[in-house]
Amino acid sequence: MSGLWSWLCRCCDSTSQEDEQSSVPVVVTEATSLMRDQLEILEKQLQIERLRVKDMERDLKEKERALQSVQQRVSELERANEQKDEELASKNQEFTKMKTFYNRKLKEERVSELERANEQKDEELASKNQEFTKMETLYKRKLEEERSAKKKKEEELMSLKDRLAADVSLSIKTGNTESLNSPVSKSRLTETYNELKLLQWPKIKDQLRSCQMKPKETEALIQKTFREAAEEMQKKKEQIVEVVGLLKPSSGLPPQKIQEYKQLAIQNHQMLLYKSNKDDLVKTHLSELGSKYSEEVLENLRPLVSQCYWLGCLLALNTSALQPDWENHTGSMDPWDMFPRNIRAASAM
Repeated sequence: MSGLWSWLCRCCDSTSQEDEQSSVPVVVTEATSLMRDQLEILEKQLQIERLRVKDMERDLKEKERALQSVQQRVSELERANEQKDEELASKNQEFTKMKTFYNRKLKEERVSELERANEQKDEELASKNQEFTKMETLYKRKLEEERSAKKKKEEELMSLKDRLAADVSLSIKTGNTESLNSPVSKSRLTETYNELKLLQWPKIKDQLRSCQMKPKETEALIQKTFREAAEEMQKKKEQIVEVVGLLKPSSGLPPQKIQEYKQLAIQNHQMLLYKSNKDDLVKTHLSELGSKYSEEVLENLRPLVSQCYWLGCLLALNTSALQPDWENHTGSMDPWDMFPRNIRAASAM
C-alpha cells in the first residue's frame, strides 16, 4: 500500500505543471486498477494464509487429539501403575503375613524338635540309668558271691591247715613220719593240690569260659586226666616191683630190705617226675586232644591238662596212692566248681 501511495505522489509531482482537470481521471483509474490488483493479490494471500491457518488449526487439532490420546494413555498407565502398586502392596502384605506365619511355624518346629530331642535324651538317660542300676546290682551280687567264695576258700584253707597239723601230729605219735622237706610228701602234695584248686584253677576256668568250653566237658576231661595218670603210674609201679622182685632172698638181702628198695625206686621215679617238664609228660595226651579241639581251646587246655596229669602221677606214686575224692564231691551252685575239697587214699575210693 505504501508503494502505491508513493507512485501516486510521483505522478502528481510530474503532472503538476499540466492541467489538473485533464490528468486526474487517468490517475485515479490507474490507481484504482492498481489497488484492485493489489487487493486481489492481498485476498489471494489472505486466502492462502487462511488455508495455512486452517491447516495449522487442523494440525493443531490433530496434535491436541494426539496429546489427549497420549494424556489418556498416560492416565491409563498411571492408573495401571497405581493398580500395580496396590497389587504389589497387597502382595507385600501377604508375603509379610506368610513370612510371619512360616517363621512362627519354623520356630514351633524347632521348639518341637528340641523338645523331641530332649525327650529322646531323657529316655536315653533313663535307659542308661536303668542299665547302670542293673549293672550296679549285678556287680554287687558278684562282689557278694566273690566274698562268699573267698570266705569259703579261707575256711577250706583253715580246715586244710588243721588237717595237716593233725596228720603231722599223728605221724609223730605212730612213728610213720615222712620228710616234711620232701616236695613229694603227702603234705606237700596236698598243698600242691590246693594251690591248683584255689589259685590256678580260677584263672584257667576264666580262659576256658572265654573260648566257650562247657563245664561238664571240662570236668570229664579233668577226671579222665587224673585217672589216666593213676593208671600209667600203676603200670610203672608194677614194672618197678617186677624188676626189684628179681632180687631173691637167696641174694642175701632180707625181704624187708628188698621192700625198701622197691619203695626207694618208686620214690626216685616220683622225684624224677616232679623235676621233669610237665608239657613233655602230656605230649601224647595233647596230640589226642588236638583232633577234637581247636588250636585256641587246646592252648587254654594245655596248662590244665599238664598240671592235672603231673599232679596225678605224683599222687599215684605216693606211699599210699592218692586221688581227688570225686565220689564225695557235692559241688556248689557254680557249675565250674569241679575240684573236690579233699584228696583221699585211692584204696578208700
